Amino acid sequence: MSMVLINPSSPDRVFYTHLFARFVRERRRELRLTVSRAAELTGMTVSQWLALEAGWVPQDTDEIRTISETLEVRTSDLGLMSIMSACAQEGSVQ
Repeated sequence: MSMVLINPSSPDRVFYTHLFARFVRERRRELRLTVSRAAELTGMTVSQWLALEAGWVPQDTDEIRTISETLEVRTSDLGLMSIMSACAQEGSVQ
C-alpha cells in the first residue's frame, strides 16, 4: 500500500480537513434541521454540534453512528469522511 503525504498548506489538505464538517452542516440543512434539533436527536449539546460543524471530528464510533442516524446516512460513509478529515488534520492522508 502506498501513502500520499499532503503538504500542510495544500488546497487538498484544507479540503479534507473540513470534509466531515461541511458534510454534516450541509446534510443537516438538507433535512431542514436546526442545530438545536440535530443536537437533541443526537444526544449532544448545541455547543458539541457546533463544534462538529466547525471541524471537530469525533473519534468514538458510537458518536459517528448516532450522528449518521440523525443525518439519515450510512454509518460507513460518515465514518470514512471522519477518518479522512482526522488524517488531514494530522497532516497526512493514507
